[in-house]
Amino acid sequence: TTGIIAPKERLITGQKLRDGDHIIAAASSGIHANGISLVIKKTMELNDKFLTKLPNGKTIGEEVLIPTRSYVALVEALLENGIDVHALLPGTGDGVGKIAFDKRPHTYRIHSWLKVPELFRYFSEQLGVPLKDCLKTFNWGAGYYIYAPESQADKILSIGSRAGYELRDVGIVEPGERQVIFEPEDIILMPPGE
Repeated sequence: TTGIIAPKERLITGQKLRDGDHIIAAASSGIHANGISLVIKKTMELNDKFLTKLPNGKTIGEEVLIPTRSYVALVEALLENGIDVHALLPGTGDGVGKIAFDKRPHTYRIHSWLKVPELFRYFSEQLGVPLKDCLKTFNWGAGYYIYAPESQADKILSIGSRAGYELRDVGIVEPGERQVIFEPEDIILMPPGE
């Protein structure tokens, strides 16, 4: 795909990513198609299949049909407010491990997290999918990531909230081996594709 970014100052390539950058996660609306093959496989093994009720009273079918949230308005709001964004990343493919998207040697330390959707907890807690596999398959409640200097973190949270998004400062980029240290569950996740 070819496109024009105007003005050119709005071009975000990820090359500005630095140690010390904060990782801001935007809440997903649900599965966002991440891991849908796993959901189909495991759900078809259940007696009620997609009509299986979750603890929240909804069926698995209802949960997987929740529309994917768009993050365009969030990015536009950040750019219009002059936020120094170092990288943007959709939370698709490779689950939470995708956070380690950059090929350079950085460790991504995740110290806190967003609310985990009921569907994902069900697969881990009720269907026995190992938590590490869930973290490498599902977005685990984060549909989009913003990497920015510490000085921008509070502004991002405020602007995102005004734009209608639930955001949380979940981690920091550190020097070290390319990996995600997911402290809330004491799990290390390898980069995408590993």
